Amino acid sequence: MIPQFLERETLPYLGRVCLLLFLFGLGGGSEKTYGDSPNGELVDLTGGVIPLLTYDSGGSFSGGGELFSGGSLSSRGDVRYLVRVKNQTGDPIDADSLILVVDKIQEMARLRDVTTSLDIRGTDGNTEDGKPYFRVPVGGQAELPPYGESESFPIEIKNPDLLRLYPPVLRVRGIRKTASHAFQGALQNMIQEGVVTSEEAEKAMDQTQ
Repeated sequence: MIPQFLERETLPYLGRVCLLLFLFGLGGGSEKTYGDSPNGELVDLTGGVIPLLTYDSGGSFSGGGELFSGGSLSSRGDVRYLVRVKNQTGDPIDADSLILVVDKIQEMARLRDVTTSLDIRGTDGNTEDGKPYFRVPVGGQAELPPYGESESFPIEIKNPDLLRLYPPVLRVRGIRKTASHAFQGALQNMIQEGVVTSEEAEKAMDQTQ
């Protein structure tokens, strides 16, 4: 019975593709499509996914220097922050794509960006424009769910010149897995497996827009 329903002449493109997606599972292929994306292809999610930064006064990573009253960062030689990100969007964020970028760290006196003068420990690489980044841990999950929070992780800064610094400006990049993205990812896998043709997939996408 099912093969008859799947005949190309029996169902319109969108109906046939939607039935196939239901039978084979819509979400199964989206992670293959979006995992391990080069960071130059990632979307700036800052504002929707918010970095939450706290100064870690009790961390083992410490050094000489001074702190302003109230815990504001001053001229301390070694500084440690704890950071986590909160997904304020209504969509999941692909875990493999989620990174935290240190956009800049400014010196208080002259408001100049001194990021390259500092040693930021434990980074996972640099973006295409040379900014250090960290991969955001989400406890082994495939995605950071809507309104969920990541695990906390440290940002450790060695400040050998004892500059008076503002806290780092952070940005979040990643891939927001909207329903449209999941649909496109599943279609791409179905094309690769020969379940639908590229022409059928294209017409199905046109009918959803």
